[in-house]
Amino acid sequence: MKRINRSLTVATAVSLAAITACAAQGEDAPAPPPAVGSAAPSANGSAQAAAALIMIQDFKYQVPAAVKPGSMVTVTNADSAPHTVTARDGGGFDIEVPGGGTVIFQAPDAPGEYEIICTFHPQMTGTLVVK
Repeated sequence: MKRINRSLTVATAVSLAAITACAAQGEDAPAPPPAVGSAAPSANGSAQAAAALIMIQDFKYQVPAAVKPGSMVTVTNADSAPHTVTARDGGGFDIEVPGGGTVIFQAPDAPGEYEIICTFHPQMTGTLVVK
């Protein structure tokens, strides 16, 4: 009986120590960074961080009117299925965005209209205007 009581006491003490350590770590630990992929980070990306957002929802692209050349573009996929944002004619980008995920990529440096398509769902099309 003494052995069982001693084992329970040791187990309780270890559990309390672990809980206390986890609680203390949670207060001081920095929040983990958001899960974001980057196809081509830019040296001046922070200056252009809020440049553009492409939203994917209900198997459709919601594309901004235009983005600046070389700006960082955030793509958020509100669907549960994965999608891509792929330049149809060699625009230099082919970004995969997991269902419910967000990815950041760099817009082309050359101004122009870039037809985009989802390689998983070819009926999804749009145009990314860079100017």
